[in-house]
Amino acid sequence: MDLFGKVTLIEIPVAITQAQKAWLDMMVKKGKIAVPPGGSLPEGSVISIFMRTLLWDSQERGHTLGMVPEETLRGVLEEKALFPMNIQITEEQKDYLMKAIEGSTVSPPPGDSAVSLFVRVILENAMEQEKAMKASDPWADDDDDE
Repeated sequence: MDLFGKVTLIEIPVAITQAQKAWLDMMVKKGKIAVPPGGSLPEGSVISIFMRTLLWDSQERGHTLGMVPEETLRGVLEEKALFPMNIQITEEQKDYLMKAIEGSTVSPPPGDSAVSLFVRVILENAMEQEKAMKASDPWADDDDDE
């Protein structure tokens, strides 16, 4: 169930890069991926909430794996050190993921999946957006660069 017990969640396995895992951990540690008001959640739940938000945004924009530029895909596919993790998403988001990868001509390496590949692309985009926002903020806290 989601935070409010209204939506059934399913757990899916994904594989993300070590850099993405480190970035997610840093974002949780610094409170940039925050626990909802009035509660404390295990880190995995906080990351799952964040991933559901990224998937929702991607779904709203109608993204598919076929829309990802080839150079971005190459970079994501070249990463060999992957971190396996499980995320909790809604049934609707799982259906969206299946549609987003449908018809893609990209072949993930053995032991990887198109779903994981799409999740890594979404995470890579979030990391780039966060980096750009940080770079454009003249009042950003300098000690965030630890």
